[in-house]
Amino acid sequence: MPLDFQGYSGIQRMMKGMTYIAEHLSNLRQEITDLRNMNTRYSNKSERGPLDQSALETRTNRLREIKQELSTMLERPADPKVWWEKLRKPAPIA
Repeated sequence: MPLDFQGYSGIQRMMKGMTYIAEHLSNLRQEITDLRNMNTRYSNKSERGPLDQSALETRTNRLREIKQELSTMLERPADPKVWWEKLRKPAPIA
């Protein structure tokens, strides 16, 4: 049975895209954990200054951004071609 190289290369591209998604999700998980730990330290402080409050607001905003990003990742376009085009396009050369 001959090997379909075109199909095989398409699968390889798809797997690379999946690897990117898995790594990205792992990085987001780690960032969420770090933000939660910083928020716990903030809540355990007896004295909080303006810098602490500003940092809390920054962390809160970042958590919202992550939530929005994850929400966007779950929403697939109605046209499957649009969804898979992201995986098919080669990365731009810098």
